[in-house]
Amino acid sequence: MGYARRTYFVPIPEADSFEALNARLLHQSQIDQHRVMARRTRSIADDLAEERPLLTPLPMYPVVVGELREVVVRSTGRARFESNDYSVPVRYVGARLTLKADPFAVRLFAGVEEVAVHPRSYARGQVVEDFRHYVPLLLEKPFAVPFASAVRNGALPPHWEAYRQRLVTEREALGLHDGNREFARILHLCLSHSVAEVGAALDLAAASSRYSADAVRQLLRWADEPTPNTPPLDPARYPDYHLPQPRPDLAAYNRLLVGPSARPSDAESAAESAAESAAEGGERR
Repeated sequence: MGYARRTYFVPIPEADSFEALNARLLHQSQIDQHRVMARRTRSIADDLAEERPLLTPLPMYPVVVGELREVVVRSTGRARFESNDYSVPVRYVGARLTLKADPFAVRLFAGVEEVAVHPRSYARGQVVEDFRHYVPLLLEKPFAVPFASAVRNGALPPHWEAYRQRLVTEREALGLHDGNREFARILHLCLSHSVAEVGAALDLAAASSRYSADAVRQLLRWADEPTPNTPPLDPARYPDYHLPQPRPDLAAYNRLLVGPSARPSDAESAAESAAESAAEGGERR
């Protein structure tokens, strides 16, 4: 431990996240395995390979590190932990949930089902929200969409607000006052697709003259469909496919028309009668 601290933590390292720091430390440790320690003849990797079969297996389940407690979801759809409020789906208002907090995340469970996960905040008096937890409520009360803190602060891409305003304006120009409801329907798509996927479909739909939640849903459905693997036609199987074909005779459809101007001429009627008589004579033979 002393060697690792002096080698990897002096000077104090800086990283964008703990994941990046851990990845860097893992890489440095793997490189260090090629080192031969003082008064030894083999590398650390060689000694580890010899000792590995003698090591006991890891636990079947990871060791839980952190706090475990029961919390009550308030009427705001949030549960409090260490002076901070964390959102959960609104259907759990008033319910008792199990909260598990490790150094990096806060997770909430209803029984064995994980219903919410948030990055852990070490500040005080913070509200950590996920806008997806409030989508069912926003569908019922779309007038609250512009003012909902979860929409403004709940990890929603900032440029979506411009899409909401444009949707409201365009719908009002058509005499419809449901722009916020339509935007709530777009938010509802984030319950079955990632925000990035919905954002890509929304960008594509907004590039047209007008767009709606149905247009975004159709683009998502189109993206989810597998690419058809249909082979092209084989010219050898259809040698006459590229040759000009005779034009069909559409005169028979004239009998479907009504009115003097639509009646066939006498010559056409005589020709049709002769053709029918010839056909009947052939059948008698």
